[in-house]
Amino acid sequence: MFCMWIPRRSDLVLALALFVAPAQAAPLIVLAPASATAGLQALAAPYTASTGIAVTIGGGSRAQVLGTLKAGPADVVMLPTADLSELPNVAGMIPVGRITVGVAVKAGTKAPDISTPEKFRAALLAAKGVAYADPAAGTSAGKVIDSMLSMPEFKNVKRVPVQGLAVTALANGSATIALQMLPELAANKDVTVAGAVPASYGAEVDFSAGIAAVTTNAERAEAFISYLCDPKNAAVWRQNGLDPLFH
Repeated sequence: MFCMWIPRRSDLVLALALFVAPAQAAPLIVLAPASATAGLQALAAPYTASTGIAVTIGGGSRAQVLGTLKAGPADVVMLPTADLSELPNVAGMIPVGRITVGVAVKAGTKAPDISTPEKFRAALLAAKGVAYADPAAGTSAGKVIDSMLSMPEFKNVKRVPVQGLAVTALANGSATIALQMLPELAANKDVTVAGAVPASYGAEVDFSAGIAAVTTNAERAEAFISYLCDPKNAAVWRQNGLDPLFH
């Protein structure tokens, strides 16, 4: 059961944030990778409108998020749950949602039919190369994709591990298919998105949000996380590629 403590406190915490926030309060700093940024941006504007608290969303790559999280400034961090669970400088970790791995080809190229597991496998086997984040870099998506490609039915797929974004391999021609987090692909005009990896392969990454130890206002950080997990915002998350895990 997710966010159990939030329904009991969310209204109180949000009201407290409204009451105590000074007119010129420093922005709430939220760190997240690109895959979660679209949903956070969509929710930040109405939050600021209702509370008067500005929200700054930053982060970038996993390494950049982790570096800023240690040094600050930061208030809230949203990362793959597996990453957050290993960080001693994040408290109050709450599951937010699940993001699926997507399939893309270079813009202008016909997208393969991946509507069934069989057609998805056939598309990967026919590709010149299948690019994905190098799991050795520690990315959760890379590890999930690598695990999937290690299944016997993908034995003959030509893997192209990439340092950074998988789509860079489409640009340089070393791969004809890229596997990457779906919201990242949807925001990239240089690719054509074929769709999500069939659900039967479990190519998904769970994300959670927590309070950064370096925050100077834990109450405001907690209020924002409560807002992120408000069931009223579930539709916004879905529209931006994240399937909510809260109820």
